[in-house]
Amino acid sequence: MLNVQLKRKRTFAQSVLFVVFLLSSTLAFAQNKVTGTVTDKSGEPLAGVNVLEKGTTNGCITDLDGKYSIEVKRGQTLIFTFIGFTKKEVQVNQSAINVVMEEDSQTLDEVVVVGYGSMTRKDVTSSITTVKADDLNVGVYTNPAQLLQGKVPGLTIANTSDPNGSASISLRGTSSLREGAAMEPYYVIDGVPGVSLSLIAPEDIESIDVLRDASATAIYGSKAANGVIIVTTKKGSKNGKTNVNYSGYVAIDNTLKTLDMMNASELLAYANANNVDLSPYYDVNNPADTNWQDEVLRSGFSHNHNISINGGNEKTTYSASLNYIDREGVVRGTSMDRITARSFLQTKTLKDHLDLSVSVNASITNKQTASTENQGRSVLDAMYYYNPLVPVKNADGSWYANTSISQSYNPLSMVYEDQYKTKEKMLQGIAKATLHIIDGLDWNLNLSYQNEQYIYSNYNTTQSQLPNISSRHGQASRSTKENIKKQMETYVNYDHVFADKHKLGLMAGYSWEQNDDNDGFGLTVYNFYDDYLKYYNMGLANNMDIDGINSDNKLSTLRMISFYGRVNYSFNSKYLFQATIRRDGSSAFGKNNRWGTFPSVSLAWRITEENFMKNQKVFDDLKFRIGYGVSGNSLGF
Repeated sequence: MLNVQLKRKRTFAQSVLFVVFLLSSTLAFAQNKVTGTVTDKSGEPLAGVNVLEKGTTNGCITDLDGKYSIEVKRGQTLIFTFIGFTKKEVQVNQSAINVVMEEDSQTLDEVVVVGYGSMTRKDVTSSITTVKADDLNVGVYTNPAQLLQGKVPGLTIANTSDPNGSASISLRGTSSLREGAAMEPYYVIDGVPGVSLSLIAPEDIESIDVLRDASATAIYGSKAANGVIIVTTKKGSKNGKTNVNYSGYVAIDNTLKTLDMMNASELLAYANANNVDLSPYYDVNNPADTNWQDEVLRSGFSHNHNISINGGNEKTTYSASLNYIDREGVVRGTSMDRITARSFLQTKTLKDHLDLSVSVNASITNKQTASTENQGRSVLDAMYYYNPLVPVKNADGSWYANTSISQSYNPLSMVYEDQYKTKEKMLQGIAKATLHIIDGLDWNLNLSYQNEQYIYSNYNTTQSQLPNISSRHGQASRSTKENIKKQMETYVNYDHVFADKHKLGLMAGYSWEQNDDNDGFGLTVYNFYDDYLKYYNMGLANNMDIDGINSDNKLSTLRMISFYGRVNYSFNSKYLFQATIRRDGSSAFGKNNRWGTFPSVSLAWRITEENFMKNQKVFDDLKFRIGYGVSGNSLGF
């Protein structure tokens, strides 16, 4: 500790200078930029390694050359994690730290979720990638699937033009010309298929298994053409103690790179050089110099808080969590906040022959977005196309308007005068029972109910510049939609090892599902005497046309039943075989095409288990796989 005693007779200026020097020294001591390269034992750089300051959310990811850079205090500990390698912790005592990661041979015995069951990784015959919680990406993510970016081969995640919109996710390329759910992987959370990811906070995830090829996904039949992502959440502990944990972070979001656009003087010079007269499109006596990207974009402040409690004993375990995230978009006027609550209780009864569990999950999400429509109505397009020679506002305070040169509307006008809000409410209840009939033979029953409610609200103020709206003196639109999903699955698992060499696994099951979607109503009214009323008081509008009644929301009911089975065999964990079959029937299709069959078969040979490979040190596990499978895409119908 540095103790400093100031004399009374020192001048005020000297004191100020000393304090500034002291603060500068303290900041310089606190800030330490650490750089380095992460490689494997052979010296090959590792891309995508998580580098995290222990006990914080401060982290980064290595680039394609295995290099990283992070700001940490001296004496802190950096944690390096990567799929297939053991975790490494290094104390920060210098500014350059190179790390060599070692492969984790224990991953061969880790349990992999394969759909309606699990098996050890060494016995898997298909393409499955497992990502543990420590290996997930760190940062500000509203969609748990984004935690996998750069972690799974063939998984592509692209953000939409809406800063707070859902990311577009595809696995091994596009498999459909349709949009929405038809393009997305199929999600299974804690054994329940088709669950919304909005019900899961990233902090509650224990592991994620990604089924990547058809021989792995065929067990999910007509919904698995885009791959399957299986999420396992954290459960209670059995140590007899109650644990309470809190984690939180604050973050600043910035646009990584903006386009280098011409300013006012450059645009005028270009126009003069090409004999283009721009005088009709701006005030030649008082030209502006507006950088529309600076006007539209901002630094977005985000904060996230997660508190969880878990505990239990050998008989009963429990857990609960509450998560809150508040995120500002990098586009002015955009934001998203979400509160997510989860609870889980599991107990054993009938002399440990029966496992019972129940979980309730809920989330409420509020989104405020900017216009991203076409025909000049996109804020993001307009900030590039709008004339830099014109001001944001006129002298009287109204928004400047002139679409003749750019075919776009004033982007700031669209941000503040055309408002789009969405409220999402989701509730899910899950009940499970597992009966241990005899050693290795289990009967499982899963029941789930999911309710989704959406309220879409849009208000165009009296100052809106959008065509067919600006003359309506305020227009409000509101619509609601409800989706209900009910599901029942029952299946039997049998696993047994004969003579310590022959490992046999059997599974057979049945599922029933009903989706009641798009049950809602919408209304558009206009001509308000005050913008303050917005869409909260639509009955006070002076006009409503018959065209204002929204008939797009039409209730549709979809039912599906399925029969499925799997057999897998392993001889001495050296020669592996697996076959699955699923028969799906869906009311989405006509009578002659309601049923589909989705088989798969796969073989694997663990070459490193052969005697002639015992003494080699190049491969920890070398496996030759071949497989065939059929999966379908009924999602979105």
